[in-house]
Amino acid sequence: MTACRPALHTPARAGLTLVAAALLIGALTACRRQTTAPQESTYTVTRGPLDITVVETGNLEAADSIDISSDVPHVLKILEIVEEGSTITEEDVEKGRVIVRFDSSSLEDQLYQLESDLESTRASFTDATEQLTIQQSDNESSIRGAELSVTYARNDLRRLVGDTLAERVMAEPPADIGALLDDDALGGQTREDLRSRRSDIELAKIKLSRAEEKLKYTRRLFEKQYVSKNELETDELDVRTQQLNVESAEEKLQIYRRYDFVRDFQKTWAALLEGEEKLVRAQAVARSRRAQAEAQLRSRESAFKRATSRLDEHRQNIEKCVIRATHPGFVIYQEPARWENKGPIREGTEIRPKQRIIMLPNLNRMAVIIRVHEAQIDAILEKQSAVIRIDAVPGRTFTGIVDKKGVIPSSQDRWLNPDLKVYEVKILIHEKDAALRPGLTATVEILSERLESVLQVPIQSVRTDDEGKHWVYRPDGTPVPVRIGKRNRIFIAIEEGLAEGEVIRMAQPTRGEPTKGATQGKEPGRS
Repeated sequence: MTACRPALHTPARAGLTLVAAALLIGALTACRRQTTAPQESTYTVTRGPLDITVVETGNLEAADSIDISSDVPHVLKILEIVEEGSTITEEDVEKGRVIVRFDSSSLEDQLYQLESDLESTRASFTDATEQLTIQQSDNESSIRGAELSVTYARNDLRRLVGDTLAERVMAEPPADIGALLDDDALGGQTREDLRSRRSDIELAKIKLSRAEEKLKYTRRLFEKQYVSKNELETDELDVRTQQLNVESAEEKLQIYRRYDFVRDFQKTWAALLEGEEKLVRAQAVARSRRAQAEAQLRSRESAFKRATSRLDEHRQNIEKCVIRATHPGFVIYQEPARWENKGPIREGTEIRPKQRIIMLPNLNRMAVIIRVHEAQIDAILEKQSAVIRIDAVPGRTFTGIVDKKGVIPSSQDRWLNPDLKVYEVKILIHEKDAALRPGLTATVEILSERLESVLQVPIQSVRTDDEGKHWVYRPDGTPVPVRIGKRNRIFIAIEEGLAEGEVIRMAQPTRGEPTKGATQGKEPGRS
């Protein structure tokens, strides 16, 4: 900047003194303005790649963490526990290092009683098995005796087979009694019985067909989620029931043809009524006694299984009183809830079932948890790369990758600002470093997109007026309207209004400096 040195001339006449003074003051003022005015910095519009990033601050935590808790369904005291702050190594895992040991004396006292109960139920189960075998043999013997009595029963032959057939068979007993059922002269009760059983079969088949059609319709409705699974299972059960009814009806007909009619026909030659009652009684008693024996067997078998299960579970609980290392990590005690009033974790502390005792984060693999505003969450995808800066490790950067992002807004701190919706994003850190510890503050920059060839200018060079229009300024103060695109923390893409190589101001004209047609505004995106 050159200094302004106005030339001074002594006036020839006194009348010009005031004019010369005024000119001198003006020249000095102009010189002062030129000397003190700051130089305007400029920027040449360039074209090139532009990285679009999301920058957030979060805290470090272990990427993998194991919770150690009591799996024993009893309140137990801690006899031994690993010291807080110690490190569980891979070697400790291989050797099965004891992390927590509980007092199992009360459980061991109960073990002897459970073993005694198991032996008692085992003996009862064996006895019930033998009793069922004996009862089955008795039932078979009783039924055979009743069937033998029926063989000789012949009574009311005319009522059984009709007058015509009865006259013929009484003259000459048939060689095949079953063949009488297919004789055209068959009548009486036998003919009616056959008609009834055939009707039952037809009726059962009709019901089965209807049930199958209904099941098909229900399955289509179930596939469209118009009916519940319970309704589908009910219709399936109904089809199975009708199938059994058909099979039962057909079996009843076969039984009648092969046994009942033969039995009834033979009873007509002897004491039909008494023989039939003996068979019914024998069959009923057999079913009843078999049912009782089977029920007793099932009961004792169930008791034996329960005793076995209780003993196995009790032994497992005793084994669970010793918790061994299964994963490497850093030992952190989990303090009990305040309402429990148990004090810190230590030897002698009572632990309730499922209570967390130790958190075991693996410090060999760290992650950063950040919360991203809903306006930016769609720009973040899994597997995107990230750069991490740790406040406690100045001068170094770490690399990472987006491992997981929340699908619903985080509820943490929602009560402070119900309108603020942020999503948790987990970034895995690639490097391993002893300086990385849970709880440290970290700044994460995630590369969400790279624009390969775009015009770009510094963000501070773009101004937004009250109407939302965007402007830049030439070195002479001329405003240029532009259409902006995506941005990062430093540069913003220019989609329209500038060309590569043009020179613009880094800042808008100062107040009082002449501009040419644009209203001074604010940087885009700032209030």
